[in-house]
Amino acid sequence: MSQDNDELVSDEQFYERADEFIHLANEFADSENLDSPLTPVVPGQVSASFMYANARYSVWLSACSYKSAEDFKKDKQVIHDYYLEQFKLMLEDNLEEYHENFETYFPQSDEDDIKPDNEVKRFV
Repeated sequence: MSQDNDELVSDEQFYERADEFIHLANEFADSENLDSPLTPVVPGQVSASFMYANARYSVWLSACSYKSAEDFKKDKQVIHDYYLEQFKLMLEDNLEEYHENFETYFPQSDEDDIKPDNEVKRFV
């Protein structure tokens, strides 16, 4: 658990993989994607599934580095703290980035006042 956020992000394909996950999440929430076998759902439901899958995969990844359940359990708090800190850093980075680019991501126009209630914004 010694890798920090900078080491993880320095991987050349880090953002490409992240974009692929986001693309898949958008497919789940895209009611216009009629070719997809995925049933469109509310973006909040997609986000909840996405977080659960990430938590499950992260715990599996952590468990793979242990030889016994006892050792794994002893480090439970260390693992917990590591992933919470990493998520917090990434969340803060993205909140700041969205704040700085809000008008670009969500341009305002007169047409915005007439959007249907069921329109879903795509994540970028």
